Amino acid sequence: MNHTSNEGVTLSTDQQTVFNWINDELQLPVFAEAYKGALNLLEKKLPGYITFVSHTGRDLMNSLPRLGIQPESVQYVQLVGEIQNHWEDEWGVEVVSNIDNTEIGNLIPYEICEKIQVLINKHRDGRHRASKAESLFFTTFLDYADADEIPLNLLTEWKRARRWFLEHTHLRDGEFDMAASSEVVRHFQNLDDFLYTAASSELERIRSMDEILEETNE
Repeated sequence: MNHTSNEGVTLSTDQQTVFNWINDELQLPVFAEAYKGALNLLEKKLPGYITFVSHTGRDLMNSLPRLGIQPESVQYVQLVGEIQNHWEDEWGVEVVSNIDNTEIGNLIPYEICEKIQVLINKHRDGRHRASKAESLFFTTFLDYADADEIPLNLLTEWKRARRWFLEHTHLRDGEFDMAASSEVVRHFQNLDDFLYTAASSELERIRSMDEILEETNE
C-alpha cells in the first residue's frame, strides 16, 4: 500500500483520505490534526498515549455527527436556580403538626411543582438527544435514512468504542488494566474504519456529482 508522509507522521493511503476529508471537506483542521496525532501516538506509544488517544476518539465521535446541528444542552444551573429562589426549607421535611395543630412540611406549591416538572422534562429530552446522537454518524455520513436502518452490529461497535473512549479519557488514580494497550488500538482502528467509510462515501458522491455536471456541460 502506498504511504504519504505528512509532517513527520506516515499515513497510509486510507488514513490520508480520512485526514483530507476531515481537514478539507469538513473544514475541521483542528480535528484532522488531532486524528493524525492520535495515529502517531498509537504508533510510538508515547507516555500517556492511552488517555490522549481516548480523548481524541471521544471528541471525534461526539463532534463529527453533530456538524450542522445546533447544539442544545440543559441549563441545569439556571433551572435549579429558579427553583432555589422560591424554595422554602420546610418543604424538605416530613409533614408534621406544630403546637397550634398547623401542618408544616413538604406541602410544595403548584408553581414550584411546575418548575420541577420543567427541570425533569428538560433532563428527559437531553437523555433522548444523547441516545439519538449514537446514530447521527450513520444517518449523517452513511446514507441511512434513520436509526432503524443501521445494522445492529455496526451501531453496537460504534457505541462500544465510544463508551470505551469515554471511560479512558480522563486521568485517574492507579493504572490502566493490562488490556488497555491493545484495546485502545482496536477501538481506534474500528473508529478509523468508520471514518474511512464515511470519507470514501463522501468522495464518491462528490465524484458522481462532478461527472453529472461534466455530462450536463457537454
